[in-house]
Amino acid sequence: MKVPYEQIAVYLSGKASPWEKEEVEKWLAESVEHRTVFRSLEKEWRFLKEEATPSLPDKEPIWTKIREIIDLPVVAVSYSKQVLIKYVSLTACVALLFGAALSFLLGNREGGSTQFTAYAPLGEKALLTLPDSSRVWLNSGSTLTYSTQSRQRMVHLQGEAFFEVTKDPRRVFIVQSGDVNVQVHGTSFNVSAYDVDPDIAVSLESGLVSLLNNKNGAVLAQLRPNQMGRVSKSDLKCSIADDDTGITKLWTHNILKIYDNNIYEVAKKLERWYGVEITLENVNPDRHYTFVVKTESLKELLTLLNKMTPIAYKIEGKEVNIRLQ
Repeated sequence: MKVPYEQIAVYLSGKASPWEKEEVEKWLAESVEHRTVFRSLEKEWRFLKEEATPSLPDKEPIWTKIREIIDLPVVAVSYSKQVLIKYVSLTACVALLFGAALSFLLGNREGGSTQFTAYAPLGEKALLTLPDSSRVWLNSGSTLTYSTQSRQRMVHLQGEAFFEVTKDPRRVFIVQSGDVNVQVHGTSFNVSAYDVDPDIAVSLESGLVSLLNNKNGAVLAQLRPNQMGRVSKSDLKCSIADDDTGITKLWTHNILKIYDNNIYEVAKKLERWYGVEITLENVNPDRHYTFVVKTESLKELLTLLNKMTPIAYKIEGKEVNIRLQ
């Protein structure tokens, strides 16, 4: 979906000529998706207008720079009601990324460094473009802090993200999570590092990455494409196994794959996916589950789960109780 940013900016500023107004209104009339994106941009434009102070730079240059930093979500050509709901949630994340971009533009620039933070709430995901043109898909319940210095680009990650890193021979790109650094120059890979998980998992799609101990710089492992490295948070021991990154990053396409997980692991993933809190009763931790979630609502998913193993469930807002029979 091509968004006419320049025309929208002029339209919202009230300085649009008749033909520019006509162009924007024609674009709005084309689809519901266009109108949804416009409403999100309009909210951020009002934010700039309301928050303007004498020290704040002119709004239009900021708008231009923000467009260079963030990406709007890609709209699927066809979708079910559930996917539409996911898309609207994803569009709402633009506001969060906008705030992150504004923080980057107006925040810390001492010593030639910059920094901003982006967050994807539970039940939502976000896609953003970093100032160096690298792209990041941020999974539900994840936080990413990006900073640049003279010789490196540093990302602090809590949660899960898929990276497409732009090559820059002058500045190495580092993803830091806990005591582990993932060091790259230009490559694509997935990092899963939620606080509740015992391991940090790195799955490499292309290029070459090194897993380092961030305290002493010791190399824990080097990964090649279609390999996954798992580093224990407790002792930093690392294991490497073959991996299909295409499956690992299915979540970036709104597909959740559960593979050989016990009920506790399943519950954690469903909590993040649907933005709910799950309590379990009468569980059997030895039973493992394998299934895929695509467009199913939580209720539909629990109905399918009941066919795998008898359960009774109760949904009250964001509170979900599951009792295994």
